[in-house]
Amino acid sequence: FAQLFFVFLILYSAYNSKAQTRPTPQQQVRNQQWSLDRERTQTPPHPFARDRRQAEASVRKDFVQLQIVNNNLMERMFDRSSTQQITKKEIRSSLGEIKKLAQRLRSSFGIPKIKGDAESDVLLAPGLLQLHKAVVSFVDNPLFQQVGVYDAELASKAGKDVGEVLRLADALRKLTKED
Repeated sequence: FAQLFFVFLILYSAYNSKAQTRPTPQQQVRNQQWSLDRERTQTPPHPFARDRRQAEASVRKDFVQLQIVNNNLMERMFDRSSTQQITKKEIRSSLGEIKKLAQRLRSSFGIPKIKGDAESDVLLAPGLLQLHKAVVSFVDNPLFQQVGVYDAELASKAGKDVGEVLRLADALRKLTKED
């Protein structure tokens, strides 16, 4: 009886040890998920995560500020109900701010520089309207609304738009210095 008991015990332990070495697919998935969850909770945040969040916040701020400066310039320039007209110095200052923001956004988004028209013969009022159109086209580009999706065609359009913003801002600033 003792021999039979030990044989049974040896077979039972061998059976259990084989069962433990080969987990079922469900157990494998569970173990992997547990390992990933444990690694996520035990891994300290990446040291550059804070810097990346700050950079993203800065880009969002520049994006919004570009729209605000552009809208304020258009409102002050073309609002006829205002008693106080905008001065050329204020226009030049706003154009300088638009140029600075556009350059930072081009750099931040990694938008390629695209050669635009070298033509810079623009008049102030029509040029400002062209600038407004270019800013709106740049801001409304779907490239900036689809997170994680890169479309070369949309990037090219964004490059043309921001290039046009920069070109017009330069030309209009020169125009406001002449008088």
